[in-house]
Amino acid sequence: MNLAEQNLLFELVNNPPKGSKIEAAKEFGVDLTLNLRSLRLSPAERVQEMENALKFSEQLREGVRRWNLVMRCRSS
Repeated sequence: MNLAEQNLLFELVNNPPKGSKIEAAKEFGVDLTLNLRSLRLSPAERVQEMENALKFSEQLREGVRRWNLVMRCRSS
């Protein structure tokens, strides 16, 4: 995406057309700038971010699992 396209999308997100789905999403509270940020990344960078998020969620899940085990042992 070139700079002109980025600027056009930024303007569209910040000033969406009345009655558009973009306006509805913005009014609902969706942070549309996150989509713009994602579009600036290369496909490889997007994959890397998804892999990092997956790794984080796996670590979080393991931490919760361990916490639950500790809490069960303490209540026994």
